[in-house]
Amino acid sequence: KELSSAVNVLQLFISSPKPVLRYAAVRTLNKVAIQYPAAVTACNVDLETLITDSNRSIATLAITTLLKTGNEAGVDRLMKQISSFLSEISDQFKTVVVDAIKSLCQKFPRKHTVLMTFLANMLREEGGYEYKKAIVNTIISIVEENPEAKEAGLAHLCEFIEDCEHTSLATRILHLLGREGPRTTTPAKYIRYIYNRVILENAPVRAAAVSALAKFGAASEELLPNILVLLHRTTLDQDDEVR
Repeated sequence: KELSSAVNVLQLFISSPKPVLRYAAVRTLNKVAIQYPAAVTACNVDLETLITDSNRSIATLAITTLLKTGNEAGVDRLMKQISSFLSEISDQFKTVVVDAIKSLCQKFPRKHTVLMTFLANMLREEGGYEYKKAIVNTIISIVEENPEAKEAGLAHLCEFIEDCEHTSLATRILHLLGREGPRTTTPAKYIRYIYNRVILENAPVRAAAVSALAKFGAASEELLPNILVLLHRTTLDQDDEVR
């Protein structure tokens, strides 16, 4: 009851014409939602109006609060609302949104398709290393925690490494493909993406790609002859580590 009374007062502040009061209210609700999300759901309609707030800090807090308090049925609508807002905020705020989406994936695993498609679209946009790393980490955690999401997640990551400028992210994804790819229903479809890295990338990424290819060959007698042909070509690589 005490919490309910406090939330009711904060709900009034959400509609305040003063940005400082709106910010204080939504920041407090954001913290309350971590431990008592059900207590904040009564404010969801008001919080949705803050998504378009001219103050991006307020809008970001509103979104991350909604991601904590929303129900499974409202995930699709919430993702549509957020997508129009993302282009207007900095990488730092986007990273906060990604972390909130990660929590939502754990809360509603059946919504993995919608949420991972949203994350994949974020990966295609311009952004710095920390922002991209947060998205990749989130997709990888979904792949590892939700078997139903594995193949879709790997497909999104394969697409990302086709045009990835960050060596550490590319090598991490290649190691993941080497571990998880051979255990999927059609492991052969990942070979092209991995071998492209052998042809087009720098030495550390080429070495990670060779290691991933070897794991596919070790796990599948059917793929082994083709893998051996590809690996034989890499023995001519100019880098010692790759050879």
